Amino acid sequence: MKYRFSKLAAVAALGLGVMLPNAALANTSESDWTLTTSISASSYDSNKTLAFNASRCRALFDQSSNEVSFVFTLGNTAGLSSNAQFSLKYAKGSESCATKKLERDSADACENITNNQVLTASTTPITVKRKVSELSSASTVDMCENLSETAYLYLIVSDSNTSTENIYTVTYVLDFRTTRPGAPTGLEATPGGSSISLDWDAVDNATSYKVYYVEEGGSIATGDIPDNLDAKSVTVAKTSATLKDGINEETNYIIGVTALDKMGNESLVGDVVTAQTVASKSFWDSYREENADVDGGFCFIATAAWGSTQEPHVALLRQFRDDILMQSDAGRAFVQTYYRLSPPLAHFIGQHAVARAVTRTLLWPLYGSAWLALHAPFALGGIALALVGALAMLLRKRKKQGEATKKKNLSAVKTTTAALLLASVASLAAPSDAIAKDQDDESPVNMMFEFKGGMYAPKNLGDAFDKHFGDNSGFNLEIEYDWQFWRGVGSLGLGFHFGYGNISGSAVDDAGETTVDSTVLHWIPCRLSLIYRFDYLWQRFNFPITLYVKAGFDYVIWLIKDGADDIASSEDGAKGYGGTFGFHVVGGLAIVLDWFAPSMAKSFDVEWGVNNSYIFVEYMYANINSFYTGGVLDLTDYTAWHVGIGIEF
Repeated sequence: MKYRFSKLAAVAALGLGVMLPNAALANTSESDWTLTTSISASSYDSNKTLAFNASRCRALFDQSSNEVSFVFTLGNTAGLSSNAQFSLKYAKGSESCATKKLERDSADACENITNNQVLTASTTPITVKRKVSELSSASTVDMCENLSETAYLYLIVSDSNTSTENIYTVTYVLDFRTTRPGAPTGLEATPGGSSISLDWDAVDNATSYKVYYVEEGGSIATGDIPDNLDAKSVTVAKTSATLKDGINEETNYIIGVTALDKMGNESLVGDVVTAQTVASKSFWDSYREENADVDGGFCFIATAAWGSTQEPHVALLRQFRDDILMQSDAGRAFVQTYYRLSPPLAHFIGQHAVARAVTRTLLWPLYGSAWLALHAPFALGGIALALVGALAMLLRKRKKQGEATKKKNLSAVKTTTAALLLASVASLAAPSDAIAKDQDDESPVNMMFEFKGGMYAPKNLGDAFDKHFGDNSGFNLEIEYDWQFWRGVGSLGLGFHFGYGNISGSAVDDAGETTVDSTVLHWIPCRLSLIYRFDYLWQRFNFPITLYVKAGFDYVIWLIKDGADDIASSEDGAKGYGGTFGFHVVGGLAIVLDWFAPSMAKSFDVEWGVNNSYIFVEYMYANINSFYTGGVLDLTDYTAWHVGIGIEF
């Protein structure tokens, strides 16, 4: 019976569809249409509004046809009724238009572009073209200024049938707002060697500003239309700017500023100034004047290790440099600062057979990675994924071990409640034993991560450093991974550090006076440490203090920038980048955070395998001068302090 009813309902529905086809099809609406234009979209356009500022209006007159195309596309053509029709109407400003009729009403002040046309899938999209003079009152390019008008383009659709009337209007709004904001005044320029600092007064209703500049011989004048300028420009959001791109020493520049409003209208050029740049010295220039034997740069350790630039291993590493590293900005920057290593070490390696053998052994991981990157990049990616997977499995294993320990403890609670209560009382009297018991249940400890930062300022760079950086201090940030290979009374481990830091100063002119140009010394420390941590007080007595010492070797890549943010270059062509070897000694004190929240610490161990977390402060003696060999940039700092946080797994 149920089946018969369903079958009868289906037949009835089919019959109703055959009898009333038009009623089922007359369902298009305004929302089914999309509108586009031949003018490139701007940020101030909306889906159905085309906004014209002065520059956009002027650009239309540069086209040979002076026409704009408007395209109406119906996305739901299957929904049209069999007698659908459309009309196109256009109205300027306050002109009225009947938007619910296909025909032009006698009272209409607008224009009918197309009347009562058949609308089917084959007649869409609908395109209409209008000249600029038809869209606005502007008939010449000069009339694009100071317009405040609105025009409307209407697509009126009748998608009706005998039983349903369906007339709707798709409206395109054309908004002409071409009044320019006021021009900036009060422009002042302070020239340096590779940059010019600018300031000017704010303009009402301005959302941004545009600075135009050209070398002497070009032309920028107050009142110029910015569209006609042949000059470099930079857009800023505030009433100041620093020009660097294309600024050369001892050169005259003409500079002007315009204001832009929210519609993108740009003012005429306001105040114009001229500025002559000076001869400017970066820190690298001054340092080279005092230390002519410091050339910067690197030498090939691989060449020293294998003995020849033509040796296959060296050739492959060179190919890795050219085919992989040099194909990206980051890689090129790395090559610029690392394609040669410090001369003292290379010379030492080249003179000693044992050193060459050790270096070749140390370079094998790099060589293997380079070979994979060149010949089997997917395998290299697979190895990386495998390492990540292995780490994930290790953490998961620790988590399971912690969960098993937790279940064992819970079972003990259920079976020996009375005994545990007594043990709890006893633990209050002897907390160290209880803590020792908890620590026996912890997952094994064999690695540690540290994140730290502090102030750093090289102390042995002479008068050049004082001249450019004065009493400034730089910053140094580092991340460190420690592998703990022995644990007894404390632990021994190997630490691998990688960091970044810089110190900023000012360039100087020939007289030694500071200029508006900046000069920046960047450094990237790479360190290898032997570490001893004395955590016996925490492990045995629950005293939350750990002492540690570190010592090891460093290689610090350095880079000096000039006022144009380029790598500094001295008059004889020496580049301001290189690398310096050295060593460091560290002493530190860490506070164990687990002591403050033991329950949270236990949960961290069970869930993530994190045994302990620390905050610490450490003092570092860093002697970075390639072991007193001379001829290198000395980045030594005898009083570097760091603070940080560490987590132990």
